[in-house]
Amino acid sequence: MFLQILFISLSMVLTLLFFLYGFNHYFLLYSARRYIAPNLGAGSQARSAVCIHLPIYNEKYVIHRLIAACSKMAKAYGIDKVRIIIIDDSEDDSIRVVDEVVKEYQGKGYKVEVLRRNNRQGFKAGALQAALQITEEDFIVVFDADFIPAEDFLNRTIPYFLSDDNLGIIQSRWTHTNRNYNSLTKAIAIGIDVHFLIEQTGRYASGCFQNFNGSGGVLRKKALLDAGGWQSDTLAEDLDVSYRIQLRDYRFLYINDLQSPGEIPPTVPSFKKQQGRWANGSLRTARKVLPSILSNRKLGLKKRLEAFIHLTGYMVHPLMFVSFVLTLSATFLSVNSFRIENVNTILQYANQPHSMNANGAFIFETLTWVLLGSMILFCAIAAWVTPIASLKVQNLPVSGNLWSLLILFLLGFGISMSNTIEAGKALLTNRDWVFKRTPKYAVESGRDEWRSRRYQVPLDLTAIMELLLVLLGGIAMAYAISRSNFVVLLILVPYTLAYAFVLAMTVWQSQQEKAG
Repeated sequence: MFLQILFISLSMVLTLLFFLYGFNHYFLLYSARRYIAPNLGAGSQARSAVCIHLPIYNEKYVIHRLIAACSKMAKAYGIDKVRIIIIDDSEDDSIRVVDEVVKEYQGKGYKVEVLRRNNRQGFKAGALQAALQITEEDFIVVFDADFIPAEDFLNRTIPYFLSDDNLGIIQSRWTHTNRNYNSLTKAIAIGIDVHFLIEQTGRYASGCFQNFNGSGGVLRKKALLDAGGWQSDTLAEDLDVSYRIQLRDYRFLYINDLQSPGEIPPTVPSFKKQQGRWANGSLRTARKVLPSILSNRKLGLKKRLEAFIHLTGYMVHPLMFVSFVLTLSATFLSVNSFRIENVNTILQYANQPHSMNANGAFIFETLTWVLLGSMILFCAIAAWVTPIASLKVQNLPVSGNLWSLLILFLLGFGISMSNTIEAGKALLTNRDWVFKRTPKYAVESGRDEWRSRRYQVPLDLTAIMELLLVLLGGIAMAYAISRSNFVVLLILVPYTLAYAFVLAMTVWQSQQEKAG
């Protein structure tokens, strides 16, 4: 009886937490439909000096493409008004490639230069802060190495700042240079689309806190300095500075129809590395800024609650992992709270002349399971609604993307263990963790082969843990079937398949970094 009460209590807590994040899907989807593109107003032809910051680290495959796009953007805006700083922390032959590119474009009249540091202290945040200290221009544009800025990017963003002195940040929508490269990139693209087409759009339309995504955006230098500049105490310097700038009462503008194409990780190991860094960084940022937000009643309940859900969004993965472990434990311990008896048994039980306490207990347990089941179904549907909505917004067929949706959900379940580790690092330690960059291979079509290039991601200990979860899941499923405990299969089967998928792809796509 004690175990039954314990497990059902834990299940209720988990379900309520899942419900909070699930409900937010519907809220943002509803809000996104009320998004209105910002009106530029007067002064749209004005020009002001701009500095483009390009933080790179061992990016030999994408440097030429990046600088070529930035030069077109500068030319369209006015070469005399644009300065480009390549913040090069590279440690390989990317240094030579950068020097060649800089020399080439300096010869063409562009104001492009290289900033190199003696060490990688602070990683990307440290690099951006070093560039900030030598920047005289009023506006700073940031692009990661794998992006291809639109030619009219500056013409469509800077005038907004000149017409509104209180505007601190503009963020564009990420799109994808390699969406159709393979099945994995098609799936990840949908997940990124959800963030930009539903989440970012919904938060902007509802007046809630936004986040600068670290690339494809513009920051007012004064706002950045007022907020304390770039800080490296989290692995999400972009999210961190977003909140600090908005807490200084600067406005945030999200332009949904201004696209900034970037590269999607084409392998599961790269994707896991990226998601792990984002999970760690966002939760470390939550530790840093949430106390001041939640205690500030001037912000309003809606804004504070959405900030909490936004900053702790990656807690969904620890909740998923705990749900799987809880189900495993309940299965092996034969805890009946996770079983649903057949209808005849329930009816017989209800019609028997039990005491009032027994009937009350039966009614309470039945209502509890009905409530939990309804909430779980609500959350499960929410997880499908936003990806499907993101496809429809882009006029992409849902039927033609069913395989991509399946892979997306396998990835979502399958990285829950590795992201739980990163969440633990963020919430339970004060250590400064290493910024693990996402490798860029400049793969855009099937003719481009990522395996022939450097920066491969080797296997790590998480693969062993994933293997253990797959084995435990398989044993638990066999045991549940032998005990006619079929209901737990609704949880055991998808998780076990997801961990098996991520493990198989990790082993297949992981290899030692190449020397050439």
